[in-house]
Amino acid sequence: MGAARPTEQEDVPASHALGRTLAAEVRSGRALPTFDNSAMDGWAVAGEAPWRQGAPVLAGDAPDGRVLQSGEARPSATGAPVPPGTLGILRAEAGIVDTVDGGTLVDTLGVPEPGQDIRLRGEEVDVGEVLLTTGEVVGPPALGLLAAAGVARVPVREPAVVDFLPIGDELSGAAEAPGRVPDALAPTMPALLGPYGAECSVRTPIPDRTGALLDALAAGTAATLVTSGGTAHGPADVVRPALDALGARILVDGMAVRPGGSVILAELPDGRALLALPGNPLAAVVGALLLAGPLLLGRLLRPLPTLPALPSWPAEAVDGRVRAVVCRLHDGVLVAVPHQRSGMLRGLTAATHLALVSSGDTRLLRLPWSE
Repeated sequence: MGAARPTEQEDVPASHALGRTLAAEVRSGRALPTFDNSAMDGWAVAGEAPWRQGAPVLAGDAPDGRVLQSGEARPSATGAPVPPGTLGILRAEAGIVDTVDGGTLVDTLGVPEPGQDIRLRGEEVDVGEVLLTTGEVVGPPALGLLAAAGVARVPVREPAVVDFLPIGDELSGAAEAPGRVPDALAPTMPALLGPYGAECSVRTPIPDRTGALLDALAAGTAATLVTSGGTAHGPADVVRPALDALGARILVDGMAVRPGGSVILAELPDGRALLALPGNPLAAVVGALLLAGPLLLGRLLRPLPTLPALPSWPAEAVDGRVRAVVCRLHDGVLVAVPHQRSGMLRGLTAATHLALVSSGDTRLLRLPWSE
């Protein structure tokens, strides 16, 4: 569903691409390194010892093209151009200079191997070589690689824009009142969906009125709408009546998962996606991980996360449904954390993984904020 409506492509300065998803592969504009250079401080030497010292070569010097003759050595700084004819770099700690005999290297720990400590032009990247592939997320090291490779602009996907609409008369907002509860999902959802490439805006809470939800949905412009609460069949649950009124196409009507199974994924008549999550915080996060994550990754044409199987897990499925267990990987051992009830968030703050336990096997989902 997400991949059927991918976000648009735009070109941005490479320095502004952190966290963005590449819409096409990026190729290098230059070779890296751009010239043969020294990997160590020492001497560029040719032939056998002893070597006569010549003029030094420093980082930032332009290559002068003078061929190093047999028996010659030039002091060389890390990053300095390597003269043509160089056998290798003799490290600074491996040679002693005879200051009496005109600067001749009279004592060494050995002759360097051919090419030793020389960084060859293009050994990391050749001109036109693919640096980053389509669907990759630009991370901090990639910014440096792009700058070094002479890439000024990169093609990226526009962020997946999401409107989050919390539903419920009980939500207190900023002002607490008897019978009301703080909305824990409003600050959680933008941060939860961010690793999936989303820009999530939070709307003011919607009362438990079908008309109010319809008005909010009509006012939204994001391609993806996410709600919390109102997904069951009670008198105050307004999601289904609203979807019926709109003539929406329901694609997922609940999942066999506990907690988090009370979800609805629907396509509105105008093509927007509506993911209705349960109101309980842990249940909502589980639903978002299993449905919102793949939906948003699809919008950006990014690959889906893998769900590796565990050989065994000391837990069981619940009533024929998959049991979602909040876990932490500690010293290579996966352990369930406390506070697993559907209305709790505390366990997630210490968790690294979500284990999906079924009667057949157990699958493991890495929590995106723990990577």
